[in-house]
Amino acid sequence: MQFKDIVGQKDAKERLLHSYKEGRLAHAIMLLGPEGSGNLAMALAFAQYISCPNKSHEDSCGACVSCKRHASLQHPDVHFSFPYFPAPKSERGGEDTNSGFYAAPWREALLESPYLSLDHWRDCITKDNKVLQLPVAEADYIMKRLSLKSFDGGYRFLILWLPEYLGSGTANKLLKTIEEPPANTLFFFVSNNSERILTTILSRVQTLHIPKLRDEDILGYLLGRGVESQVAQSITHYVDGNFWRARLLAFSEDPNVFFSSQFIHWMRICFKKDMVAVVKWADEMHKLTREEQKDFLMYALDQVRQNLVLNYAGSSLARMNAQEAEFSVKFSPYINERNSEDLMDLISDAHLDIGGNVTSKLVLTDLSVKVHYQLKK
Repeated sequence: MQFKDIVGQKDAKERLLHSYKEGRLAHAIMLLGPEGSGNLAMALAFAQYISCPNKSHEDSCGACVSCKRHASLQHPDVHFSFPYFPAPKSERGGEDTNSGFYAAPWREALLESPYLSLDHWRDCITKDNKVLQLPVAEADYIMKRLSLKSFDGGYRFLILWLPEYLGSGTANKLLKTIEEPPANTLFFFVSNNSERILTTILSRVQTLHIPKLRDEDILGYLLGRGVESQVAQSITHYVDGNFWRARLLAFSEDPNVFFSSQFIHWMRICFKKDMVAVVKWADEMHKLTREEQKDFLMYALDQVRQNLVLNYAGSSLARMNAQEAEFSVKFSPYINERNSEDLMDLISDAHLDIGGNVTSKLVLTDLSVKVHYQLKK
């Protein structure tokens, strides 16, 4: 991964490069940013840059042996740690599960996109919505790997994705190593939510904030990859700075599946209380992945908010594409102070239920009936 491959984030790139060139590189860095911001990609690119013997002022060369190893995620001095669920004893030979057990699917998922989402990663290793964690066994595994000598004689890297999943027991075992790491060892923590990270970890790292991507950066990327202009603008509007979702939508078979056509159809059948159509719609939505279902509900939640804004503040403040705006001329009066809060609560609850592995057919059918009564307010 090279810096030039990262979408946007010019300021964050320059800050990392400046700290390295000035000799002020912290041994433990927290790359803190929302999902899809590129903070994991930034960690990969920075590790490759530091290791590259032929680096330029702004990027790694991308052609040397070290860069090729980094690009294929097979550099012996780069170690990864990430949330997972303990595998059954029959699969792990009686030994404790660690991230090494999932090295192959992790490499495959990361090569697919370094803007990886947690839901997608969970789907890569389990279809049962199991709870992911970084257990105490992972701390032992990390320390064991960092005790090995550097293969190239340079820096070793531990890229720990989502440290918010570190339990207190795991974190306590790692504190000494983080505070006083072995020589030439760098920790890159990649986090989406600092509020869930233990303060004992936060106090030992230097935090670099990675903002969500700007709309123009995502739009430029999509247009540069041949995405039709109106579709690119719709995707950019919906994802709100999340490049993972933008990429997922842009290059899926039906990029409008989460967008206005689905929402408009759903609101119309809810308003009519057309139960035959509602059941058919819920069956169709059930065919999508859990992540796609949750994304649609997040889109629906945003549309309720945008219609409330349109109803009370006018079109200048509402973020809508042409199709959404045309529908909302007649729809927005039905979103008001009497039902907007309840609608948002209902959709949020459905989002949590689907995330909790409740059957989506039941969740979406029940939600549709409740939405009908709210719209009739």
